[in-house]
Amino acid sequence: MRFWATLCVVVLCVLTAPTASAAAGQILVGGDRVTIGARLCVIGFNAKTPGGARKIITTGACTGASAPVTVVDASADSTSTPLVRTGPSSTVVVRGATEAAVGTPVCRYGQTTGWRCGVVQAKNQTVNYPTGSVSGLTRTSICLEPGDPGGPVMAGNQAQGVLIGGSGNCSSGGTSYFVPVRQTLNTHGLVLYTG
Repeated sequence: MRFWATLCVVVLCVLTAPTASAAAGQILVGGDRVTIGARLCVIGFNAKTPGGARKIITTGACTGASAPVTVVDASADSTSTPLVRTGPSSTVVVRGATEAAVGTPVCRYGQTTGWRCGVVQAKNQTVNYPTGSVSGLTRTSICLEPGDPGGPVMAGNQAQGVLIGGSGNCSSGGTSYFVPVRQTLNTHGLVLYTG
């Protein structure tokens, strides 16, 4: 199977194309699209600083950051929630970020294929992209297709990470990788919105 390194770069370029400003008062839900600056991005999870400043965990491509996942400010007129999309009109409440063990069922929400599930296959994986290697990733058996990267990965009601790429498709199956959310929270000194 060919790894979607190039494809993911193309997908993220599509997701970050300039667009109109987000609607005032937008409710921020993991898995939904949001305009950040002039770019259309996917919300991984909502988080905040110990002081209460609201943040969005999203892909690095959204802001042009070199890291695969980064953090941006939530707009002042938006509403942060502890929710993650599971379908067009359904959500799950994030209760925490307990890391799932290898073999644990996990699910993710993607803009193209919606809510899909698999299991954690391995941790601390390294994947080579055209722009360089990314380490510390978790590999799963969840399928993905163009447009899905950037979505949140959950194990029940526990946040796991942000999907960044993989191989295969949702017809024949595949492999996907995510950046563990704990890694992002620790790096940026954040806590998740939980309910």
